[in-house]
Amino acid sequence: MEIVKASGNMIRVLIAGGTGFIGRHLAKGIVDSGGEVTLLTRSSASNGQYKQISWRDHSEVRALAKEIENYDLIVNLSGASIDKRWSESYKEEIIKSRVDSTAMLVRAINSAVTKPKYFVNASAVGYYGDLDDGTADEDSGPGNDFLASLCIKWEDEARKLDKNVKLLIPRFGVVMGKDGGAFAQLIRGARNGISFDTKGKSAWKSWIHVEDAVYSIIFMTSKGFEGVYNAVSPSPLKMEGMMQLIANQIGRKARVKVGPRATGILLGEGGRYSVFSSQKVLPKRLLELGFQFKYPDFLDALSDLLKVDK
Repeated sequence: MEIVKASGNMIRVLIAGGTGFIGRHLAKGIVDSGGEVTLLTRSSASNGQYKQISWRDHSEVRALAKEIENYDLIVNLSGASIDKRWSESYKEEIIKSRVDSTAMLVRAINSAVTKPKYFVNASAVGYYGDLDDGTADEDSGPGNDFLASLCIKWEDEARKLDKNVKLLIPRFGVVMGKDGGAFAQLIRGARNGISFDTKGKSAWKSWIHVEDAVYSIIFMTSKGFEGVYNAVSPSPLKMEGMMQLIANQIGRKARVKVGPRATGILLGEGGRYSVFSSQKVLPKRLLELGFQFKYPDFLDALSDLLKVDK
């Protein structure tokens, strides 16, 4: 899908979750590429830069289906943050916020008289579970932990989509940006001299710079690609190596190494998982289709993330 139609009309894109970290960058990327963006949101964006549609005003499938008829591409990035402490009730919120929004949008698209060409529904490399020293690509099967179960439910709901609409499912790795994602937590730890004691465990991290995450979506839709792809850099890195590179770049030394038990006490199950789980995931399909990463290596990304905006 081209951002500008052959007739010269702009592609109209509706983004659910467009006020979130990835959503903000995606909206800008689409506009910069010549498209037009509307946000489907539960809370008004503070800057009012884009037209907004409220979920509350379109809480019935029929109302949302009518609205969707005006758009060429629907993107769903909705979901409660996984960076909070995971209580049992919050785990339910993590699942519900993703699965329910996907179900609602799929039902609306399926009910629409004029359907969008594409539906993009986010997922995550958590699908593959904790891999230890193993490596996964898009042909690998799912894991059996909480996040794997979440991703399976999430993707299964998206696959109920009308077969006349193309479905794209990016499985995001750890998305790095100055204004959101994991980077703020990692650099805060490095500045305080904190690293993590993995005790010989692999703890591979598959990451991606937010710009590459955004432009991978634009690239894959422009190629007409359908199905799952891994939105990750081609250079996964171990957590201890990642923390060491950050510390080196900011002139700090790790004085305290925190193990899994202490991390669990401080940050809960979610924090322990995000630090000590191991996911070495490769972007096989992006590479096969010739996607050019702007930040293929972590040092490339780090140089940009530490740059002071003027």
